[in-house]
Amino acid sequence: MKVIAKPDLVAKDVYETCISKVRNRALKERFLKISGSIEIAAREYQEKSEEQQWFLIESSDGVDGVVGKAEMEKVYTQRMVGKKAPGRALYDQLKNAAPNGICPLCGQRVVSTLDHFLPKSDFPSLIVVPLNLIPACSDCNKAKLDKVPGSESEQTLHPYYDDVTCEQWLFAEVKEESPGAIRFHTSDVDVYDEALNERIKFHFRELDLGSLYMSNANSTVTEIQFRLNRLHQKGGKNSVKAYLEEEEESRRNNHVNSWNTAAYQAMMNSEWFCDGGFNEFKSG
Repeated sequence: MKVIAKPDLVAKDVYETCISKVRNRALKERFLKISGSIEIAAREYQEKSEEQQWFLIESSDGVDGVVGKAEMEKVYTQRMVGKKAPGRALYDQLKNAAPNGICPLCGQRVVSTLDHFLPKSDFPSLIVVPLNLIPACSDCNKAKLDKVPGSESEQTLHPYYDDVTCEQWLFAEVKEESPGAIRFHTSDVDVYDEALNERIKFHFRELDLGSLYMSNANSTVTEIQFRLNRLHQKGGKNSVKAYLEEEEESRRNNHVNSWNTAAYQAMMNSEWFCDGGFNEFKSG
């Protein structure tokens, strides 16, 4: 998971931009009537976010009994996401905030949408609140679905508020068998509290990152097999290990919790792998 700078957009302004072209006068009046409530909801969200306690925010079927859930969902889908929607420029601004266009939730796939950290189906007042909208890939967005966190440990990591990029918690190991495989897991970090460690595990499981990273790592091994074989022929397992250590150092200095870092650590620490086990990995 990667950190993204918090958007500096004002929730009330975003909401009012989205509803600015509503033609039905009665509907427009109802939308405007709840503008203050959207601002209050955004403020509560920010306060709970500072404490990583999104699970304490209550869900609802609408806003103030004035605007229903389905109507609020259309504010997002029709008045923010739509290509010609009044809020489309704001949608694009939030979507394009991820560095290099890479999903911060998995750190691997390309951003293609915005994910509601608290689902729009249960939190209609937060439906266009910028801090609740995270640039994400479609797979991560689908994996989260409309699940509402029931406790502190059942919250995925939030790229605007959770910085877990300094201490290593993602690791891997080589399965020394035929066919070979690199499998990933998380480990607790001593300087993190129990709640954050549990949330890291939950995030890893909920988004099925183990499967994604294993597929990427196994493919990487087959891509570098030719080079590993040449190194092994010239200098044996020590030459292979030296190459893997150099690659690991480069990736660790870029991102300590990338799947690349964990994979290269696992490869270089396996005597079996360095001594020819890499040939047990199959392509396709």
